[in-house]
Amino acid sequence: MAILRGLAPMPWPADYKSAATAVAEKENKKSITSLWLSHGLDEGGIETLTQATQSGGRLEFVSPVAEKLPLLLRPAKALNRPADPKNPQAPIRIDIDGPKNIPKTMPVSVHAQGKNGQILDIQSATLSPEKLPSTISFDIMDSLQGDLSQFRIAERKGAGAVFLLDDQSRKRDIGIVGAAEKSESETLMEDSFYIARALEPYANIKHGNITDLIAQKLPIIVLPDIAAMPAETLNALETWVKEGGLLLRFSGPNMAESTADQFLLPVPLRSGGRSLSGAMTWEKPQKIAPFPETSPLYGLDIPPEMTVTQQILADPAQDLSGKIWAQLEDGTPLITAAPLEKGLIVLIHTSAGPEWSDLSLSGLYVNVLRRITALSGTNLKTQAPVGNAVLEPVLMMDGFGALVPPAPNIMPLPAKDAEKTIPSAQHPPGLYAHGGLQFALNLGTSLPRLKAADNLPAGITQRHYESTYEVDLMPFFLGLALSLFFLDWAVMIILSGTLARLSFSTKARTAAVILLMILPWPANAADEDDILYAGGLYLAYMKTGDTELDALSQEGLEKLALVLKQRTSVEPDGVIGLDPENDTLGFFPLIYWPITPAQNPPSDVALKNIQLYLDHGGTILFDTRDQNRATNAMVSSPGTQALRAVTGSINIPPLSPIADDHVLGRSFYLMKKFPGRFENGTLWIAQEGTSGRDGVSPVIVGSNDWASAWASFSERTNRYDPTMRDTQPEMAMRFGVNIVMYALTGNYKADQVHIPFILERLGK
Repeated sequence: MAILRGLAPMPWPADYKSAATAVAEKENKKSITSLWLSHGLDEGGIETLTQATQSGGRLEFVSPVAEKLPLLLRPAKALNRPADPKNPQAPIRIDIDGPKNIPKTMPVSVHAQGKNGQILDIQSATLSPEKLPSTISFDIMDSLQGDLSQFRIAERKGAGAVFLLDDQSRKRDIGIVGAAEKSESETLMEDSFYIARALEPYANIKHGNITDLIAQKLPIIVLPDIAAMPAETLNALETWVKEGGLLLRFSGPNMAESTADQFLLPVPLRSGGRSLSGAMTWEKPQKIAPFPETSPLYGLDIPPEMTVTQQILADPAQDLSGKIWAQLEDGTPLITAAPLEKGLIVLIHTSAGPEWSDLSLSGLYVNVLRRITALSGTNLKTQAPVGNAVLEPVLMMDGFGALVPPAPNIMPLPAKDAEKTIPSAQHPPGLYAHGGLQFALNLGTSLPRLKAADNLPAGITQRHYESTYEVDLMPFFLGLALSLFFLDWAVMIILSGTLARLSFSTKARTAAVILLMILPWPANAADEDDILYAGGLYLAYMKTGDTELDALSQEGLEKLALVLKQRTSVEPDGVIGLDPENDTLGFFPLIYWPITPAQNPPSDVALKNIQLYLDHGGTILFDTRDQNRATNAMVSSPGTQALRAVTGSINIPPLSPIADDHVLGRSFYLMKKFPGRFENGTLWIAQEGTSGRDGVSPVIVGSNDWASAWASFSERTNRYDPTMRDTQPEMAMRFGVNIVMYALTGNYKADQVHIPFILERLGK
């Protein structure tokens, strides 16, 4: 039993062949009944293990149900990929994958978390077997993107449900010297155009002159073929590098023709350029040699058709040891680098555009620039060569997706093999680092497509995990205690002689009462969900039967719950969809009820539950979602007609338009209007005549479609209504915060009306 309690899942792919070998070595295996506790996936070679485990004996295969099968977060083709080249501020994307056996419609939520565990954004999606993997986009402000540390699937535990981010995954601020805007013909001729296009998906690009870029305290500055600059600018740039900046320079005609003194270069250069093509030369265009192991570029694939036709040569008479990161097949340097105090200078000995080479037209160009810019903040002067370094384990991920300190048996990860490493017992997923470099090893970058283990050999018993193994014994013990109490009472009556003085009929009636009271009655235990809701705070909405509208309400309230956690002391535990006929409503202080014209009136049982809820302190926000602008009466519209059909048999106090000084307008934010997807709908509120409710109205009626606005919060576009102003989701969210605080605190804020009089008396 102690061994079973110590078992835990491991965060790396299973080795079925080794397990089958271990099982085959056991003796008397034909008499063994094996129980396989599986994650439900076939990772390849499962037939070998099932045959070895079965071996004439009995095998029970236990796996999750379809909706509980593992899901996997994978990197999108680029975590930051612009949808429009003219708009570099692209959303951050992550892919979510799963086996084809998942349900046809499977809702999931993914959290974007910061370094301190704070949730920066929540996005929901509906998975289907035909659309896997599914891409989820996050719109996180640039000021918060530096804090983004991981993506995590909500309500899922496992290493595959978490995707860690390292320094290479985050957007960096990079300055490119040159004008930001040019004509289209001029742009294609500028070297800065190719640099910007390569780095836009992965960096925040800033254009300007050297002085302006230094003033912005950027960590990286790129100089595209700039050979001369004023002495004052040169000194400022040198100081910036010495303080830790990374200066990336490109060669070109300007640098080749310059006869001025060389400055801020990693190696001395020979004057003039070297041409490898043309009718007057016998040399052929050169290809790039494989990157050496000591280079940070080691491991990158070089296109075989790519060539360099012109370069600027380094002076071979100087010491180039340790400074060459890339070279041509003839041994001449192509990329050199050297530290300068705390900073780093890198020179690419060919042009940034296609004038001197094919480099800028290949995918290698993007990878080279990403590798180089990822070195920002490192001090290579005090480190071993980056390409030959090992990455030490810092935080490892366990089988439940939590980051834990590394165990003693975890091995360092060679930097040159990091991107090709498959997680294993020696190198589990997690964060590895060397100096200022950091690398995140994830399951999602190396695992193949997920496949469910659904074609097991005949003779294997398949079962699914139960939802719970707990048995509530409280009703039985209470019943036993009550029975013992009445038994003790009966014994006392007999011993005292009271029973002997009673008539036969009285004795019979007494015995019947005692018998009825000690008989075991079926326990009316509270539902597990009710116990859960009673112990926490949940936002709730009424299910309408409209799948899309219910999903919208769920998403909108989830966004509202996130904002409440970030801005107030209210921390909702989740969002619940309610059926008034079958669910207990009393656990929820506020219920959002969207109204649709096709909605059916509640049943008698549902009406009783709703009335009981309203009479005992609950508040319902009815939303007809049709922007009723009336100020004197509830006009007839499809939404209001449906509302009347729903509430016609409910005892609701008289409604009136909300007053300008109502406490709902200042329970948290100061508001005069209460916009949603619409802005001008009238908000109706029940007259506060009911005692014992602390000033909280039981019914609030509006028509501004707040769920749509809440669901659009924090997104770049108002996807539920393009006509919404950019500030509407924020104002709608403030109304959501106000109404939750109003439902929880009542007329607490209403006491503020006395503040002027209190201050006046204090002044006297």
